[in-house]
Amino acid sequence: MAAPFAAPAAAQSGPAVGFGDGQTTVAQGDVATIDLQLRNTDQATLRIRSSDQQYRATLRVRDGDDDGTVRVRVNTFRGADGDAADRFTAEGDADAARLLSESSATDASVFDTGRYNLIVSTAETSVASVLTLDAPDSGSSDASVVGPDGSAPQPDNQTGAEANPDAGEEGAVASDKATEATDGTATGAFSASSPSVSAARGDRVRTRFAVDGLGGIVESPAPARNLVYPTDSTPDAQTTHAVQTTPEDSLSMRSVTVDYGVDGGTPPASVHQFSRSDIEAIGVDETGDGFVDRSVGIAIQNIRTSTDGRVTLTFDRPIAVSENHTFRLAYAMENPDTTGAEDVAVTLRGERKTHSEQGIVLYGPAGQGTLGYGVDLRPTTADGDVPIAPLAAVETSYDHAAGGLVATVDTDAFETGEYAMTLAVGEAAPEPVPRVTLRQPFAVVEPSVEFTDRSVGDDPRLTVTADTNLAPGSSVIVRVEAEEPNGGISQVLNCVATVDSAGGVSCAFDLQNPASDFDIEVTAQRSDTVIGGPVEYN
Repeated sequence: MAAPFAAPAAAQSGPAVGFGDGQTTVAQGDVATIDLQLRNTDQATLRIRSSDQQYRATLRVRDGDDDGTVRVRVNTFRGADGDAADRFTAEGDADAARLLSESSATDASVFDTGRYNLIVSTAETSVASVLTLDAPDSGSSDASVVGPDGSAPQPDNQTGAEANPDAGEEGAVASDKATEATDGTATGAFSASSPSVSAARGDRVRTRFAVDGLGGIVESPAPARNLVYPTDSTPDAQTTHAVQTTPEDSLSMRSVTVDYGVDGGTPPASVHQFSRSDIEAIGVDETGDGFVDRSVGIAIQNIRTSTDGRVTLTFDRPIAVSENHTFRLAYAMENPDTTGAEDVAVTLRGERKTHSEQGIVLYGPAGQGTLGYGVDLRPTTADGDVPIAPLAAVETSYDHAAGGLVATVDTDAFETGEYAMTLAVGEAAPEPVPRVTLRQPFAVVEPSVEFTDRSVGDDPRLTVTADTNLAPGSSVIVRVEAEEPNGGISQVLNCVATVDSAGGVSCAFDLQNPASDFDIEVTAQRSDTVIGGPVEYN
């Protein structure tokens, strides 16, 4: 329900403010978006008051692009330290929302459930609205397969594509058919039944976990994407530290240094005791799946440590690390007795080039789980293997409208086989968030196209149809090479078609002579790779 503008009765041309919605409702711990409308003014004050007056906040908002709208995002997850620096923001680079004051009778990590009164005002007028926070809930998980761009296709509106020698026109745009899979709480071995979602390599598997209250946590950078990620971030815990860095230019690495003492950081107390036996994996990830594809452990020549937090490994030969590949190192380490972010640096020294990267390692509740605060998301193989970098091929987002965490897997990084995406919410998570473990199986298969009708008529128009396991909405290039047997006319035509909702592809080609006059060969390609054919027509 839209809230009306309020304006002074005596001066309708004066400043006016309002809300885009009369009421906003989100789950506790999620991010609420408050739509403010400003007329004849570019600034206003927004007040947030809990119904029991235990929480009060005042913000100043500014419409920087003069479009009359400022969308204020309120993160109802306060974090372990209650830092308000990033919890009130404005959508869009031009607009701004600045926190003027905040007071609360509780130091809880999330806002309390219940009603919050919203008042937007200028010096002349004010309008009220309501923000309601509900207790978070949890449900099941489901998965669907989408095209390489990750976008869901639109409903079918055509059946094929026309082709010409120069360029093809886009074919059918397919509707999204999400394939539901059973959810569960088991995290052990895979069940005997086949995964209910199967994706051709290059497509994306999109899994939605219906767990409310995670939106605020997902707003923060994921700890698993940090330069150094401890599997268990508890202070003093004996755990595994995972290093990941990708050089800007290719280099021949002769040594790698991990420096925990950079800029006065607190290094692990036992870092000077680091030895070869602590190394769990070391090498180069060439596909981006988070695993080491080319191990270099055998090339380690020497290990040097220092009491100020540095570990240097030298190699007995040059180790090639390309600019689009990631160096990964995982090893046993005892966390220091500290919480929060600590600076860390990693340096790859080559024969002619050196790559250095400075980042952080996060200890304490904020670093627990791949997403932080006890929320752990990771893919596993059928054998139970977990990537060194669990989120390397995974994009995460939060569906604020429906409520739920969305994980999108780039299957191009994975080998064919069976996998599962698992979400586990542990005890380090905010108290209101349901403790739950959900596991969604999926399979990765090779892409394929099978031509379904290879008949040729006496008409110059040749129609090619095929079935494919590519996701609806994906593009495929159908290529026709037609040549008269006597060495006369030779034609090469391409058609860019879109997979329809039933997994079908259709292209129409106009030849110079009747199709029956030609020897015809048809192939299907995706990203310069042949995935169907060549097959002969006529």
